[in-house]
Amino acid sequence: MKVLVAYATTHGSTAEIAEFMGGVLKERDLDVTVARVGQVQSVQGYDAFVLGSPIYAGMWLTEMSQFLEKFNEELVGKPVHFWIACIRVLEADGLDAAQHEYVHKPTMEKLGVKDLGVFAGKLNLDAIDWNERWTLSARYDGKELPGSHNNDYRDWKAIRAWTTAIRDQLAPA
Repeated sequence: MKVLVAYATTHGSTAEIAEFMGGVLKERDLDVTVARVGQVQSVQGYDAFVLGSPIYAGMWLTEMSQFLEKFNEELVGKPVHFWIACIRVLEADGLDAAQHEYVHKPTMEKLGVKDLGVFAGKLNLDAIDWNERWTLSARYDGKELPGSHNNDYRDWKAIRAWTTAIRDQLAPA
């Protein structure tokens, strides 16, 4: 089975998640391609898709939206799994907020997305510009100082568990 793991990224953190997911999928001998969505020219020949984007300014990246529009017809009816990386997940009710506020439900329904993974990202304020900092602070809930700790908040065990469940659906043991 051929699987495309396609991602959008700004600073590379989501690319690292995609590569990690690709490795987990390959553990069951799936034929996996990991690629940035903007570099994907065709989705012909793929049997399943694992797609992801970070959340910036309350939405996934434009290049992911463009990918979904471009390949909408080819994706419908095939297994599609979607994930987002969002630093807001670290807030008390951030997971619920990310699932409900940052995912375009009509798109997910139209594509028949099987499941949604939501993971914390990596925060490095030195790597983001002032506009991104402003956007981050505008969505801040006021409970803790955002960005007071640059850190990698990605939960690799959770990412592995989510991807393993997909792998097991696509290629049962």
